Amino acid sequence: MKQRIRLPVSQLQIGMHVVELDRPWLETPFLFQGFTLENQADIKAVQQYCQYVYVEVLQHTSPPQSQARPAAAKKAQPAPKRGFFDFLKKSPPPPREPQVRVEEEMPKAVVVHERTSKLVKSMLDDIRFGALINTTALKEQVNECVESIIRNPDAMLWLTQLRNKDSHSGEHALNACILAVVFGRYLGLPKDELEKLGLCGLLHDVGKTQVPDHILRKPGALTADEMAEMKKHTIHGRNILMATSDMYYGAVDVAYTHHERMDGSGYPRGLTGSQISPYSRMLAVIDTYSDLISPQIYRKELTAFEALKIINKDKASKFDEQLVKHFVAMVGVFPVGSIVELSNGEVGIVIATNRKHLTQPRVLALLDSDKFPCKERIVDLAAQEGQEMELKIGRILRNGDYGIDVQALQRRGLQLKIA
Repeated sequence: MKQRIRLPVSQLQIGMHVVELDRPWLETPFLFQGFTLENQADIKAVQQYCQYVYVEVLQHTSPPQSQARPAAAKKAQPAPKRGFFDFLKKSPPPPREPQVRVEEEMPKAVVVHERTSKLVKSMLDDIRFGALINTTALKEQVNECVESIIRNPDAMLWLTQLRNKDSHSGEHALNACILAVVFGRYLGLPKDELEKLGLCGLLHDVGKTQVPDHILRKPGALTADEMAEMKKHTIHGRNILMATSDMYYGAVDVAYTHHERMDGSGYPRGLTGSQISPYSRMLAVIDTYSDLISPQIYRKELTAFEALKIINKDKASKFDEQLVKHFVAMVGVFPVGSIVELSNGEVGIVIATNRKHLTQPRVLALLDSDKFPCKERIVDLAAQEGQEMELKIGRILRNGDYGIDVQALQRRGLQLKIA
């Protein structure tokens, strides 16, 4: 039988399960209420915020002793598990190969994307009218997104190209969910964590449902009062999710803190460094990137390269530096959806990345060398051995160049066939 004991943080040990803190959870960077200390990084994080905690132990287990055991009595300990903040410090594991090709996953991804999009729009409307969030339905749909991304992330990444400035909130939420899961997969997080991370992405901006529409859709710069009202969406989001039954606590934290910045310049509390939880740090990068590459009422979208350049400039101040490095590597040199011109003059769209050879993605050719429409076909730049002329990507183009509109192509659907 288990019991709770109060323990000074100086006596914490790896393997203990923390069930209560000496302060509100929302004042700490911990993702959920109740977690196991996996390594010394976890212990140090708790010690930074608390003087004592409550841990759960078996009744017959004695409280930890400060004296070390004799060396002969010690047993060989297994390698420590990855801890709470560890994945921010380590390089991601070798890239996982997709289970299926993008053209095989695309039909399934389209169905999942459409179903999730409808659910998100319905959820946002329900919240505006004071209805409760259907947590079970959201988790089931996020799970479907995760399974599709595990099979092949490029299919879902391609679908994030469907962007419309008139329905920004729902699309932004779904795109953040997809990017978060793809990023988590890249970092090597297990499936259950990907599902939690996807839920965080889907709900991170839910508080904007409580911000007046004339502020959200204002085409120019916000006044000081309007900006103060806009910033309240983090508090609204926290309150909405805290009032939702069976809600994952990490999603509450991310909704509240995804605008915090490493140097303390963010809001609503001006947190710094390790005061900001890992998932909030991830969503800070993802939220910014998704906003920059999306069309806004007051400006056109930026290219992925331009957006990454802006984020990279702030990696040592506003964003977690290691996370930015990993995110840039994950998005890649030629992100899915990029319009590119090949070395033979043909123009196409990147539909799949190549993690082993970042400069050799798979490209859907749309225009011939004279810039006239050609029969659509997939060109795999990494599979050109023995060919007389090896194709390369010459340059990245902007959406609209040579009449190519990525969103219009995505809406009508593309028949992905092997060349």
